[in-house]
Amino acid sequence: MKYVNPTSDLAFKKVLGSNENIHILAGFINDFFFIKPDNLVVENPYSIKAYRELVKNQDTFRLRPTVSDVAAVMDFADYRSELQLRRGNFYDERSLYYPLDKFVGRYKIVPNEESRYMRLRPIYAMNILGYNHFPDDNDALRIFQLYDPVRNKSFPKNLINFAYFELQKTNIETQNQKYWQDYFLRKPLPQDAPDYIRSAMQIIDRSNMDKEELDMLTYTEYLQSIYDDQLAYARDEGHAEGHAEGRTEAVSDFIIKLLKRNIPIEEIMEYTGCTRAQIEAFV
Repeated sequence: MKYVNPTSDLAFKKVLGSNENIHILAGFINDFFFIKPDNLVVENPYSIKAYRELVKNQDTFRLRPTVSDVAAVMDFADYRSELQLRRGNFYDERSLYYPLDKFVGRYKIVPNEESRYMRLRPIYAMNILGYNHFPDDNDALRIFQLYDPVRNKSFPKNLINFAYFELQKTNIETQNQKYWQDYFLRKPLPQDAPDYIRSAMQIIDRSNMDKEELDMLTYTEYLQSIYDDQLAYARDEGHAEGHAEGRTEAVSDFIIKLLKRNIPIEEIMEYTGCTRAQIEAFV
């Protein structure tokens, strides 16, 4: 395909987790929370060097693209986004824990400080979901805040904002949110789409990514295939032989892809754990 998968960990972080592309993240935040994120700065911004270190250390959990996250700070609030492609256990709890951990993390013991609570700031959390998390309607976006349902009153201060954007649902509030959904689903964007969303689409064009990034994308796809196979194996232990065969095919496909890109055999050995003889069999 012309475009890499925008929901892959690398593409997600390059587009929405890079200070180089901070205008894209600013537009994204404004399109969903309707706030102006002044002086927005990404924490732990994306770099291909960091990915190279992850591969070297065989940190498969962090590279696996099922869950991806981005954190940033702005003048008046903190921001965190997470991409979850598949239903997982305790995701409701997870989606609350990390933003709230960020919120309370600003509370630090500092000698002679009159009020530690002054350090606490509003948190805006966006959860982008590749599956239907809320089954009772077709609304793509939900935003939860502190609220008293009996008295129909909101909390005096807008400190907590938890948003959930489901990519498979069709009831979308604004046109820009629809453009974002189309972007994540790799659908064509019209010319009247905002420049920052079209810029995001240009970034994930394969022709605009360097060789190392494309190699990392191939590797994360391999990890995802292995992870999916392991899930299937765990759910049905009675078909162990078939799943082992599936893992072997996934490794073989990955080796062939890397060889076609002229990746040195020594690096392929490091990525896959295979021997030189096993890899040379595909040459």
